[in-house]
Amino acid sequence: MTSMLALPTTLAFRPFLDPLPIDGYWMLLLIPMVIAISVVYKTIKTDRLHKIPREASILAAQIVAFMALAAAALWILTELV
Repeated sequence: MTSMLALPTTLAFRPFLDPLPIDGYWMLLLIPMVIAISVVYKTIKTDRLHKIPREASILAAQIVAFMALAAAALWILTELV
């Protein structure tokens, strides 16, 4: 009787077991995500469509700035403790 571990694995992509190797540039992927979130949010909340690019870019800048401030605060906290 053979064990299940001895059977060959399939060539299917298993995202939680074999994640993509994006260790070097995963922080750069935050920028497109922030832009997409801010555009979708402002599209839902804004009454005039011509305001969307300006308001979405302001919101994206605010999100990135607060993420950087939170990262700096957490880094300082971990260095002090």
